[in-house]
Amino acid sequence: MDQALSQFGIAGAILAVAAAAVKVLFAREVKAHEQETARADRLEAELLKLNETVRTQYLTTLGDATRAVGDALAVVRKAP
Repeated sequence: MDQALSQFGIAGAILAVAAAAVKVLFAREVKAHEQETARADRLEAELLKLNETVRTQYLTTLGDATRAVGDALAVVRKAP
């Protein structure tokens, strides 16, 4: 009987250590997931800002190019 109790005690101790290890590993994974989510959110915001900047510069450049083509056409029309 004492031998059965000691075996259960060892199995219980192993189970407790395994449960603690799983809890620690799960907590680590949750923390890593939260960090990756925060990183993804930060990068998404940065990408949106960059896209807005590119759009703004693109429209400015397109407007300048349109004016330059118009000026060139005006000069060509005035040529004899």
